[in-house]
Amino acid sequence: MKAAPLSRRFVALTLAAVGTLTVLLAVGGGAPVAFAATPTAGEPAADGDHEPQLTELKVRVDGNLARVSFRLEGAIDRTFAERLSSGLPTGFVYQLELLKDRKRWFDRPLGTNTFQVVAMYDAATRGYLINYKLDGKLVESRMVREPADLEHAMTRVEDLPAFELDSVPRAWRLLVRARALVGAKTVLSLLPSRVTTDWRESRKFRSLNELPAES
Repeated sequence: MKAAPLSRRFVALTLAAVGTLTVLLAVGGGAPVAFAATPTAGEPAADGDHEPQLTELKVRVDGNLARVSFRLEGAIDRTFAERLSSGLPTGFVYQLELLKDRKRWFDRPLGTNTFQVVAMYDAATRGYLINYKLDGKLVESRMVREPADLEHAMTRVEDLPAFELDSVPRAWRLLVRARALVGAKTVLSLLPSRVTTDWRESRKFRSLNELPAES
């Protein structure tokens, strides 16, 4: 059984003439996840289409944790709805990096993490089961039934405990950058390629640790 139609907001976009492509990617050793396909590289997007983007990236230091919040916009479209209604696990992968700010050189990487949000239609309950994995480990599951709740649950991340700061000196200026893996496209009409948002960077912040300021 297929899911009940999603809201018009979910399906208002028109696919380009190239059609659709199902791309299955295994992330962090987990089960494959279906991502919505986009037009072939070099072709114009459908009327009314908007490039997905990550916005409102913020970091809150909570003890020895860097908690991250952000929004994903423009990633829910007709192709996403079709994949979800077909019963495939469908979602996004958020890639996160913790960096030490260096004014006169490239920022120094201190850690990386992934946050995976995957939804699947449950015909028995007529709802959508959403699983959340942080660094490949299941951290939460929830069931929603309304399309608006589904969109909010998959594209709004609040206070995610993304990085531990217990070994980071307070003297260091830090930042988090993030992007989202939102789909796939074809290159030269043959090869599938990942589609991501642009990287976004947070404001600079510091840990609360009184540790020696090593280089």
